Amino acid sequence: MVRPSSTGLATAFFRLYLLESLVSGPARPAALLAAIAAERLPFASGAFGRALQSLIEGGYLAPAAAATVCLTALGAAERTAERERWSTMLPTLVRLLGNTEPRPFPIVAEVPPPRERPVAEAYLDRVLVASVRERIAAARDGGPAFAVVLAQVDVDAVGEATRRAMVHRAIRATLGATATLFGGDVSAYRYGECGVAAIAPVGRDTDRGERLAALVRSRLDELMRTMTSTVRAFGNARWHVRAGAAAWTEELATTTVLLRRAEEALSMDGDRRDAA
Repeated sequence: MVRPSSTGLATAFFRLYLLESLVSGPARPAALLAAIAAERLPFASGAFGRALQSLIEGGYLAPAAAATVCLTALGAAERTAERERWSTMLPTLVRLLGNTEPRPFPIVAEVPPPRERPVAEAYLDRVLVASVRERIAAARDGGPAFAVVLAQVDVDAVGEATRRAMVHRAIRATLGATATLFGGDVSAYRYGECGVAAIAPVGRDTDRGERLAALVRSRLDELMRTMTSTVRAFGNARWHVRAGAAAWTEELATTTVLLRRAEEALSMDGDRRDAA
């Protein structure tokens, strides 16, 4: 005997379920699966994953922030078509099975999605923070003052896999040539998902942080231009590079405050370049 759980019926149902559930906004697949699992339907467990994969591959769904997926314009049109198909079939199904009462929605505990954090917070407990903390301690003991530079490269007009490949390639190339490009006394780190951070002593040169920010910005921009002109898959990409710097002073008492100041400069640089 062929069970419904082993046929394409389960995949077709989950396609409709996903398209319908994402109309209200992005959601995590795990949360959607938990909600439909509470219905205890006689469908194969792997059908949900197959339906999700087919919708993403077809361009009906797209990855979004915080590990969620969202409905695309193509997906909205597919949802309308799916509803029409199921609406045409449903009266026949009801006639075959007889009148049945709809079951109430099951109550599922809602797990809040991870909070989206600014870039500095996303890297707040990693190597960068430890290095900044050490520099602050050394400066308070008579060591040189220093500046922190944060830079990001944002890429769009390409697929997610291509965007990640471009960003990661630019970051690796920048970190690998830190001493040559920025100076032997500069330390560079990965910053969040799509950026780099640089720490450099300033001494009496109070403008070094701004100059270093300009160098990092130019380096990332140069790498993006090279990639789009030499790699066919990257040719349609559009990018936006921004950078900001903050110099440590006695008034900036903690590592967090200094990084927040650098993040504010990073945001202001993006606003200025957008206005230009």
